[in-house]
Amino acid sequence: MAQHASLPGRDIHRIVTMARRCEEADGIAPFNEQTTLAMSRGPAPERMHFVVREGDAVIAYAGAEAVGDSAEAELAVDPAHRGRGVGSALLAEVQAWLETDVTSLRVWAHGDRPESAAFAAAHGFERARVLFQFSRDLQGFPWPEAWPEGAGRNWPCGDAPAAVLPDGVRLRPFRTGRDEDEWLRVNAAAFADHPEQGRWTAADLRAREEESWFDPDGLLVAEDAEGMLGFHWTKVEGGVGEVYVLGVDPRAQGTGLGRTLTLAGLAHLAAHGIQQVDLYADESNTKAVNLYRRQGFAVVRTDVQWAKRLTTA
Repeated sequence: MAQHASLPGRDIHRIVTMARRCEEADGIAPFNEQTTLAMSRGPAPERMHFVVREGDAVIAYAGAEAVGDSAEAELAVDPAHRGRGVGSALLAEVQAWLETDVTSLRVWAHGDRPESAAFAAAHGFERARVLFQFSRDLQGFPWPEAWPEGAGRNWPCGDAPAAVLPDGVRLRPFRTGRDEDEWLRVNAAAFADHPEQGRWTAADLRAREEESWFDPDGLLVAEDAEGMLGFHWTKVEGGVGEVYVLGVDPRAQGTGLGRTLTLAGLAHLAAHGIQQVDLYADESNTKAVNLYRRQGFAVVRTDVQWAKRLTTA
């Protein structure tokens, strides 16, 4: 087993190939976006890659990152090599790498599969967080009868109450090269209590802007005379739309801005021919979960984060 501060291109290709085999066998991809993007990043003291090879092939991989006194990891083993202790050895290697001041480790398992639950329990992890993926077809969506200033062309209208903005607020698309600092400020404020989204850096934002799916017109911003108040970042891949990130600055929370931004992003997707939309919400966020259910979204997938307290020296 090898540890790498950064990965060469040939290893990234082999890991992606192994991940595809996992997805074919399990019906779900083993790594989230954060782990996938980190494979291509340069070395950083808080991040490490763990690679298990057999000949020229990668048969297992783990990506780990330490933040303060906690760490997060994702790992996967090629389906043909499971049941041989490879996953346990990989997890042990990740734990051995962590500094003594890291007191907890969190690991995502995608799909809430019983095999993942059994592996986690056998290694002392407890179920700590549940993330729902919601989905719905936009056909028949209850569109508002009117849109506020800044609405895009060809946004659909219906019989639902008009979408409104607070006084002095308007919508517009994101401006690449100009809005990054304000976006990061609002994102950090809106997700101050979120374990991942709230700690996005300029590098995290830039990495998404460099992705082939990034479209600044699909990142809708709400602002007033004092600056950005919120945003709805939509994403399209494989013909499926996604509510990628929806955030509202604390000074605008409770004004109804979040509802209008949600509708605006969905309308933008519909105006571009998108029929299916996915979004993610924590099970613990009952307000959001209930809102999405009322809007006709249904849970199609469940991811689980498993957590373990680590013994310090």
